[in-house]
Amino acid sequence: MRPYLRYQLPADANVTSLTVEEAPRTLALVKSGNECLLLHKVYAGRDGAGRPGNYFVHLLAGLEPTFGPDRAICFWRYQDALLWRTSDDPGHGVMLPPIPREELERRLRKRWERAWRPEAVPRGPDFFQLSESERSAALEFLPLLLLAFFDQQQHSDSLQAQREAEKTSSQIRRGGREVLAGESQSEADIPLICLVATPDQAAWLVWALARLLPPVLRPRLTFSTYEESGDLSSSRLIRRTFALVATCPAQPQHAATFVSERFYRGALAFNLFTGLHSSPREWPEVRDFVELACAAFRGGDLSFIEQLHRDLEGGASTIDGFLREYQRWRSNQGRLGLEQVVEIISRYPEDFSQLMVRRHILERLCDDQQGEALLDRVLPDLSQLARLRLEQRRLDHSLVLFENEVRRQWQEARLSAAARVRLLLTLASLGAGRELLKEAIRALLDDPAVYPVLLARPDRCSKLLSFAASALTSREAEHYREEVGRLLQGYRSWESCRSLLSLDLPPAWREMRLRLLLSVLEKLLRPTDGAPLPLEERDWQRLLQLLDQAQDAGSRAVALRLAALLLRDQAAPAFDLLIRCCQLSPPPTENEMEELLAGSALLRELSDLERGRVAASYRRELLHRYSRQLRYYAPVYLQMRLPALEELCLRLFTLLCLTSTAAEMEELLSLFFAQASNSLRERLLLVWPATETRAVASLIRAGAQQGDLFFLRTRPGVFFYRKAVASLPFDEKLQLLEAWLRQQPDPLDLHVLLTCSALTPEEGAWLLEQYGPIYLARPDYARCWELTHLTHRYLLSLTPERLRQPETRSLLKTLVAPKAALPDSLILLAWSWLRVAEALEQRQTRPELEKALDYLRQALDDQHYAALSKEIANKLKLKHLKPGQKKPQGKQYALEELKPEGFPGQDARPRGLPWLGWRLPWLGRRGLRPRR
Repeated sequence: MRPYLRYQLPADANVTSLTVEEAPRTLALVKSGNECLLLHKVYAGRDGAGRPGNYFVHLLAGLEPTFGPDRAICFWRYQDALLWRTSDDPGHGVMLPPIPREELERRLRKRWERAWRPEAVPRGPDFFQLSESERSAALEFLPLLLLAFFDQQQHSDSLQAQREAEKTSSQIRRGGREVLAGESQSEADIPLICLVATPDQAAWLVWALARLLPPVLRPRLTFSTYEESGDLSSSRLIRRTFALVATCPAQPQHAATFVSERFYRGALAFNLFTGLHSSPREWPEVRDFVELACAAFRGGDLSFIEQLHRDLEGGASTIDGFLREYQRWRSNQGRLGLEQVVEIISRYPEDFSQLMVRRHILERLCDDQQGEALLDRVLPDLSQLARLRLEQRRLDHSLVLFENEVRRQWQEARLSAAARVRLLLTLASLGAGRELLKEAIRALLDDPAVYPVLLARPDRCSKLLSFAASALTSREAEHYREEVGRLLQGYRSWESCRSLLSLDLPPAWREMRLRLLLSVLEKLLRPTDGAPLPLEERDWQRLLQLLDQAQDAGSRAVALRLAALLLRDQAAPAFDLLIRCCQLSPPPTENEMEELLAGSALLRELSDLERGRVAASYRRELLHRYSRQLRYYAPVYLQMRLPALEELCLRLFTLLCLTSTAAEMEELLSLFFAQASNSLRERLLLVWPATETRAVASLIRAGAQQGDLFFLRTRPGVFFYRKAVASLPFDEKLQLLEAWLRQQPDPLDLHVLLTCSALTPEEGAWLLEQYGPIYLARPDYARCWELTHLTHRYLLSLTPERLRQPETRSLLKTLVAPKAALPDSLILLAWSWLRVAEALEQRQTRPELEKALDYLRQALDDQHYAALSKEIANKLKLKHLKPGQKKPQGKQYALEELKPEGFPGQDARPRGLPWLGWRLPWLGRRGLRPRR
């Protein structure tokens, strides 16, 4: 701060006779970083020792960066002890207490009203102490100062651009010293505006410049009303800090020799005492602005200049940018033609900040002769402005002003119905506020005079409906349902209806739109010659979206009729249309689906393919497209459980079987099986070549993992299951059985599973040891006789070596439980083996061992029992076992007498189904019917 606190009296001042009031005072505005400083410097006379040259400086810091010269000059000669101090206060040190911002703003507001009221021009506010001659001299130099300011700031902009260009990567790599040196040289090249005038004249000129300069350039005007003349040419700080600096002699008669002629060449100098001045550079645009501004200032009416300031506020911040906008502003002050208005909207949206431009545009839009042509040409550009206003703050402010002017015009003028429609479309295209749009839309829909205008222009009607749909609430949309129905009567051709397809209408209006589209398309459809509908690809996509929106009952019925009509067209996306119909709530019934497909072009095309009436190349193309779409849509179709859709999928599958590869068909078959009903699955298996058991095996695995019992409960499923399982190796067969058994099928399903699996004794033993404890412990599985048969074979094939395994002993403990799903004879046999296992494990006889061996002697053959008794004798160290009663020759085993109608012998193989072998009269499920 210290360099700004210097103060020196003029060189010709007589310090012995100079009074405090005669000495020049300084008010300076300084920009320092992110704040502004305001300095007030006055001569304070003699110090305590009686020496002259004493001065007092009061610095006001902490002002916001936007604090400009228009506000700073209001504190000139402010007589208030709270603001400017002119002498030391013993109660304070160097730092004064802060001034409350509210107090500062209140004092500024009072001065502002005096300085900026219209009556202050051209004399200026009363706090400037000027004589008439001094004011006239200052007013004479005002145009030159304006030219000098533009010349100075043009140099500043050019040097700033040059400085930015010089900051290249190569200079930065050399340490940036060249750049710093260039910046210092650039600051010295910017000319300083120097005034040789009284401080009050300098302050008055600062006030006049602040009144005339546009707001975007006004913050550049930093100033000081007095600095000693010797500092003006030597102090680099002054040149870098201020745009305008004033100095003055103590005696006016010394003004001619106060500064040298070199001073006028080195700066933009203006001597108000002698009339000498430098010649600032000028160009036509600046001269025009200066003449316009100064003429208005001298005339005492700045309304035109103030309107210019408002129009260009927030615009370009450079001199060249301001001059370009000023030229546009001047050219727009006359009456604008239609082409000029179109050019402004499309190429110069920044001109919306100008009041005259907004007035001309509004006038053209309200003109019934030219308004229609203008709106047709600029509607796309207005929509572009709506997007730009989100990014450009100035444009958004200008458009808000335009919207308010439109509202006033709407309310105050008697506009025609067509003009009000145009104004509404303009507001909506510009993205006006929701409340303003809602107010305008209600006014139009409530006015009967508007309907003929909209009925004559369906495109305008569509835009109105689009804006109404986004602005109105659901209740308001329901209120205007009848009015919207009247407006839809104006759509008589498909070209006019096309604009309705993309509209997101409220639910209350959607059914009316569907009915309109249906009636128009019915007139276009000519079934005699089969001419296609005039629909583009974009139209099909939008029609599908409309079908997605059909939710209520009324819309559903119309949507089905519209879909049936569209399906007759050869170019219709049939699969997409059927999907939309399936997604309706409630979904279509069987009769409705048959009606949809009855006259469809898809079925006609399928018939031609089946009869070979299609060329080979086109046939391949069609089948490839069908295959791709079927993979995507078939799951939804099959979930509907509608015979018409199942028949369609089967026909497509049959056609694809003839042309697709085995891998493709296996993928498609798996996809169908995941969602198809059992009846369709049976037909698919019959269509599928019977030799392709690999694909069927994969279907069986998928069904086992998902718990799908198709292959256990249908005759074709059982047939293909036996055929596929017969070709599987041991490991894969056991994995498949594990997958089924983890689903815990019911007893009859388990019986079919075990019967068709054709298990060997080893496979049956493994199965029982793994899953026997789960199923045999449940009494309801007593109906699964194949499980009983496996248990029978397992018990008859046990050996002492197998009894040592933990799995075997665990299974035997399950079999002897009271609720085991086995006949008593098998339970007794399992009990016998368990006693033998305990005796072998403990290597000692058990109390019940003799009874167990006696029962085993009756159940086992002689060779098997002899090996068992020998092993027991060796382990228990017995010399011999007590011989039991021998079995009679030719008699069945005692166990076989307990089986219902007799089990087949050990060497016989059971046949599990009535139609595949001999009949099982004990099978509980009579006839395996397909289940839906």
